[in-house]
Amino acid sequence: MSKLRWALLILPVIAIAAVIFFVRRPQQIAAPESSPPAKSITEIEQEDAPPLPDVSLQINEPGEAQVIQGTPLIFTVRAANPRAANTLATNQAHERSLALIQEKLSKGELSKQDSEPMLELARVKREIKTVQLGTSDRGWEKFLHFEVQTAGSPFAPVNWPLTLVKSPDVKSVLLDGSSNVQIQYALNPQSADKVPAGDYVLQAVLEVAAGTSLPQELWRGRVASVPVKLKITPAPAQLSAADRASMNLQRAEFFSTTSDWANALQSAQDALKEDPKLIRAQMIQGEAKEARGDLAGAKDAFSQAVRLFYEQYPDSYERPQYLLDRIAALDKRLGSQLGRVVATPSP
Repeated sequence: MSKLRWALLILPVIAIAAVIFFVRRPQQIAAPESSPPAKSITEIEQEDAPPLPDVSLQINEPGEAQVIQGTPLIFTVRAANPRAANTLATNQAHERSLALIQEKLSKGELSKQDSEPMLELARVKREIKTVQLGTSDRGWEKFLHFEVQTAGSPFAPVNWPLTLVKSPDVKSVLLDGSSNVQIQYALNPQSADKVPAGDYVLQAVLEVAAGTSLPQELWRGRVASVPVKLKITPAPAQLSAADRASMNLQRAEFFSTTSDWANALQSAQDALKEDPKLIRAQMIQGEAKEARGDLAGAKDAFSQAVRLFYEQYPDSYERPQYLLDRIAALDKRLGSQLGRVVATPSP
């Protein structure tokens, strides 16, 4: 078998392994100054690396957040197990490679002798190491806290009055290669108004002390999210129309997250008065109206959002599927309501 043909067959396996290997890792303690000699990929794969969770933090929208003082905030934290996800992806890649090699072997496109080392690699199945957090009486969120850093100071615990939006459905979670969990905390408008304007850096920290009297199978350690920048600007004496639209939209997002549909609807409508082209404000208006039982009004709001989408993104290859699905569901519910009215005999 030619070297070129061998390279073409093994290249997909190497490429997939390379993509899997280079992933973002949770923030950890820096390595010592004198590092050991570099190891080969084979040696790294064979290491008995312990399971390690990963946490991420988002404040309102993805990326850096800039808000006017008094704007409510939503802290969204997600936890996952990237090492397990990488192992799962590697195992799946090996399975696909195994099927391909066996197919070529059966067709005579590959000799038995040449296939043996490839089959040996493809048959390797690594153990997926899970991470278990929380117990039935002490949920995983109890081990989560937030830290803040301002200019010239180290990270310190956040003393803002954050409240849990919704308690997690499951307190004890097992993070494997395909699972993740999410939780949200809220800083309401009244509390947000008391946070001084300034530049902040925040991180979410998942920490289980080594000496904690918990079941042995629970993970122990500390991991921190990638820090998120938050800039709070003083409220100007006179807000521009764009600022009013942005602030009302963020209030609408906050109230929709906390299921305060009356305030969500009012804030979305206030945002649309300042900027009628806000697709997200129309969506929140539709969600709020549907939650309050105004199905026809909700359908109209979602339809307006679809119209705005096609106006603003005429060359989009993707359809606004979420909106179209909501409209279809509302059509079905409205049809059922009409059917019940027609079927009800007159007195």
